Amino acid sequence: MRERIQQCLAIGNRANWCVFAIFAIFIFGKTLLFDHFAFRELALQPSFVGILSKTFVKVAAALLFASFTFLLRDKRWLILLSFIIDTWFIANLIYMRNNHILLDAEAFNMSSNLHGYFWSVLIYIEWGIDLLFYALTILFCVVYRYTTKSVRNWRAWIIVVFVSVAFRLSGEAIYVSEHKTSFDSWPFVRERREPVYGMHFPTTVANTSVLYSPAYILSDYFLMINGIQPKRPLVDSDLQVMTMLDNGQPTDTLQSPLIIILLESLENWVLTPQIMPNLYRLTQNEHVFYANRIHTQIVGAPSADGQLIVNTGLLPINAGGTCLYYGKHTYPAVMSLAPDSTVCLLPHDLRVWNQTEMSPAYGYDTTICYSDIDTMLFQKLNALVDEGKQYIQCITQSTHAPFVSEELSHLPLPEDMPWVMYNFIRAFNALDDGLGYFVRKLESDPVLQQYTIVITADHRILHYEKRRQIQQYADAHDMNLQPMDDCLPLLIYSPKIQGNPRYTNDAFQMDIYPTYMSLLGVKNYRWKGLGIDLLENPTRPIQESEAYILSDKLIRNNYFSK
Repeated sequence: MRERIQQCLAIGNRANWCVFAIFAIFIFGKTLLFDHFAFRELALQPSFVGILSKTFVKVAAALLFASFTFLLRDKRWLILLSFIIDTWFIANLIYMRNNHILLDAEAFNMSSNLHGYFWSVLIYIEWGIDLLFYALTILFCVVYRYTTKSVRNWRAWIIVVFVSVAFRLSGEAIYVSEHKTSFDSWPFVRERREPVYGMHFPTTVANTSVLYSPAYILSDYFLMINGIQPKRPLVDSDLQVMTMLDNGQPTDTLQSPLIIILLESLENWVLTPQIMPNLYRLTQNEHVFYANRIHTQIVGAPSADGQLIVNTGLLPINAGGTCLYYGKHTYPAVMSLAPDSTVCLLPHDLRVWNQTEMSPAYGYDTTICYSDIDTMLFQKLNALVDEGKQYIQCITQSTHAPFVSEELSHLPLPEDMPWVMYNFIRAFNALDDGLGYFVRKLESDPVLQQYTIVITADHRILHYEKRRQIQQYADAHDMNLQPMDDCLPLLIYSPKIQGNPRYTNDAFQMDIYPTYMSLLGVKNYRWKGLGIDLLENPTRPIQESEAYILSDKLIRNNYFSK
């Protein structure tokens, strides 16, 4: 064995080892750069053990990719490999800026379905940072003059891969020792390392490298398309909780018409008389309940998760997109109780968020896809009401990042305002112009005034750093804005509501379902949801952390099909 190792390190292989060492150093440096640029907003302060764990994992990734040096006769192929790695880094940085998570299987599943999102990618390119990765590849080309005449060295490759695996497992063991968790984040299955894609960023930094994520994505995607998911059985304690939340009685039909309006990425601080005058005016209506501190609870599929929570009172599974894994399951959807036809107005193709399966699962028998501006969307909504449709869900998308619909706004704003703040405010002002058609109809139409109308957001969208910039600008210019937090607004209109009640305490998206269900005239509905009726403000039967765990099991076990 010693002789074989000496053969691998022989003088004749010295050039190979030099190229390997340089390539590995460059890759390792790029992983550190990626972490800095991807997670700088979070101001993470990992412990020494955490830094050691992260370092071991990144060394392992650098060794693994640099090991290709020994398999290539023509070393110029390393240039292509390096550019591919750079592209992967940059793609993840852009996705992090947009979604604050790494690229995952859901993102790849959606990539062929989203059209018209050209600018949502390009606008998040930071040329000075992103081109730095390619610049380092060019520097790598300069540092080492490619030796094209070489031989493959399988023995050296095996040794390096072995060392890489040892570093990877050592980094894992270090992480486990610090966090006192189980040694189960490998093999590469998402369910065994749930925090990696954005739920717990310290875990992301300490326990993985962006270069390992393709291995996770491939396995996740295979499980997704084959419908293979881990089973998590409901235990006795879960069933005891369900006796409180599910009364097991036959469910009545809805006694009141219902419209659900989900406004893409609406954050509570935008709802002001200057930015959204029509929606703000509605918050002052005698028959409107208004809560402005609804905490978002999305996990893996933002818009789809928001739709799930509002329609069913459930929370999404704790890793991945519920709609992509469990589209064929039965859900306790409110529209399934409707005695008449139901309509879902979608701003995209039915393939997006697996809406082909999810719309019927939520009880919608008619789905209308549109790609118009919001003015036309709400005119269509008004027309459906005039046709006698009483059960409608309407979703907007014009205020998705990068908020290019700001071109439709005439709201004057200072030119020195940060571009994200400028685009965000004007986009929601443009959305409000369209929403005004519906608000004015509600104020004047006696038929529509008999509906229960839920208006809320599917999720927030601005990240910590962008909020900090906006807050600093607002404070410097004496703009009276609500604090930049993760809260959404909720408006519920109902003729049963009197006195324009307000709810100013913290609440959750899971509270939306039980709140509006109490207004729909359903005396015996089976599923009470995981939250509380904010109009009654009772004691919570289950805390948020417990609700996530229970809902995950309910969905995986298709509880509501029984």
